[in-house]
Amino acid sequence: MEKSINYSYLPQIIQNQNRLDVLLALRGFACLMVVIIHCAPPRNALIYQNYDFSWILFSHGAVAVWIFFCLSGYLMGKAFFTERYSSDVTGVINFWRNRVIRIFPLYYFAILILSIFVYPDVLKFENWGYLLRICTFTFNPYIASQSVAFNDVFWSLSTEVQFYIIIPFIYNLTKSLVFNQKYVIATAILIILIVFFSKTLSWLSLFHQINHQMEYAFKYWYTPIFNNIDIFLCGFLVNALIKYQKPTSHNIEFRFHHKVFWNKKYLSIILMILLYLFTAHHLYHQELWGLTNRPGGWRTITTIFIFQPLTAVITSFFIFAFESDNYYISSKNEKLSFASVLKNPLRILELFGNLSYGVYIWHMPILGKIYSIFTSNIPLEAFHHRLVATLFLSVILATVTYYLVELPATKWKNYHSSSN
Repeated sequence: MEKSINYSYLPQIIQNQNRLDVLLALRGFACLMVVIIHCAPPRNALIYQNYDFSWILFSHGAVAVWIFFCLSGYLMGKAFFTERYSSDVTGVINFWRNRVIRIFPLYYFAILILSIFVYPDVLKFENWGYLLRICTFTFNPYIASQSVAFNDVFWSLSTEVQFYIIIPFIYNLTKSLVFNQKYVIATAILIILIVFFSKTLSWLSLFHQINHQMEYAFKYWYTPIFNNIDIFLCGFLVNALIKYQKPTSHNIEFRFHHKVFWNKKYLSIILMILLYLFTAHHLYHQELWGLTNRPGGWRTITTIFIFQPLTAVITSFFIFAFESDNYYISSKNEKLSFASVLKNPLRILELFGNLSYGVYIWHMPILGKIYSIFTSNIPLEAFHHRLVATLFLSVILATVTYYLVELPATKWKNYHSSSN
């Protein structure tokens, strides 16, 4: 006879949690990767016994952006899979409205401030078309002439918003399908192969330009939504993978008593670390052209054809490992505060995750203004000063705009949602 399971202990397990939000910490780590590589770490700076360890500093910015995309795919999919939003017209409109409230306030505030104080040329009449693309989330740094500068990282926000527009349609397309875990994995593989084929066609059509001119690789290969849709959808399909797993009563009991999922979590962390090290090593030794300031491009074949799907798979597994055991458990984590950090010091990693949107937006214009200030005969010292100054100023500005712009918008959204 099968042993009956007592679930009475579950509420005690899930009450009063003060756990690290791992996905928020991962978002903060990805943001840090972007800041580090933009601060231009020096080559041949960390030499030990004739071996150059400088590659450790060369975090792959493209991989970091793909981690963002995969996280977005999962979180946006979860909003529908857990029925936080219905898939009818009302639910989709509410979803889009809340995405607008989350993204638009800081985005347009940054456009206003940067256009006035950092990139005033974009306000000239002849550049209004370029400004319009920035404001309508169709931005690409290489669309205008190189004499028109703006914050390059805005391109990824354009790609994100384009995904937000289509995600309800993707969910409605998939919700009627009958899946199991094998079908979900097969679907993810099929999506990766279809996008791989699309990128191959683009590469063959613009072979010379993509391989010799960075702007072509960036404009036609790296940034388009369709060439990134496999990353978003791998994250999205993690929801289906969790939904269609087959937990048994034995597995549920074993999960809480023996913490079987810790093995998956440790493995996912190790894989994420290896992804960083592998891509950083490749970036340093094979992709970077030129000297310290990297005035070159990629060897894009490896980056786009291998690192992109590899990042999607490893990040999706990371999400699955940490989310699958409490996906449907309705519990509220203790609010992040000084007291909660004292009880669980790991939660300090969430601070940077909370500010990552602001840090991501502000760090490039800040770096552009301070880059020439931090010079030294020791390249590693100059890099260290640039990185510390950029992080410090970005965190301060991100904190200010978090309380001035992001938090009021969130409170307004919550108030409007509760009143409905």
